[in-house]
Amino acid sequence: MVDPTPPSAAAPSLSERLVDQTRQWLVEAATDLLEAQPDVALVNAAIAQRAGVSERTVYRHFPTREALLDALAREAARRLAAPAVPGTLTELLAFPAALFASFEARPQLTRAALKPEVFVRMRDGQAAQRWAALQALVDREFAQVAPGERRLAVANIRYFLSATTWHYYRDNLGFDADETVRSVETALRYTLAGLEQAQRPK
Repeated sequence: MVDPTPPSAAAPSLSERLVDQTRQWLVEAATDLLEAQPDVALVNAAIAQRAGVSERTVYRHFPTREALLDALAREAARRLAAPAVPGTLTELLAFPAALFASFEARPQLTRAALKPEVFVRMRDGQAAQRWAALQALVDREFAQVAPGERRLAVANIRYFLSATTWHYYRDNLGFDADETVRSVETALRYTLAGLEQAQRPK
């Protein structure tokens, strides 16, 4: 009897599942290390020690540092679980509370994710899709405003709604969580008010 299951739909083999599990285990160990010791150098030896495996195992599954850092950035983003960018202006004004709550839930990981080698990958990966949605929202709601002004407004909103801003208020200024949210809500209101004014007929 012919097997009706096409080869492409076949279940992964045991060895393939073990490879996937080991890769995920190493990524989780690297992310745990980053969260527990944000200042530690993310080198294979430290990750191997955290995972309880040989350094060679790390090299086998992640032959380049870039591949490891890409996987770590995806796992960090998954753990932080930032909410999706709002679809309306009303939702946007309420967004700082939801976004910063995800940072407050994992403050060490949020701070660690600001390390340049991790931050750039998160910015250019999952975050890029969220910010494209934000640009679409502003373009739709303020279509009469000049494109350059809309672009500047979105750049400011992106900055307000970032881990960098959360870190600045919380750690540099010593604001508590509520003050941080209210500060960013105020900045958003002023930005949107400026767009509304620019959209009014002269």
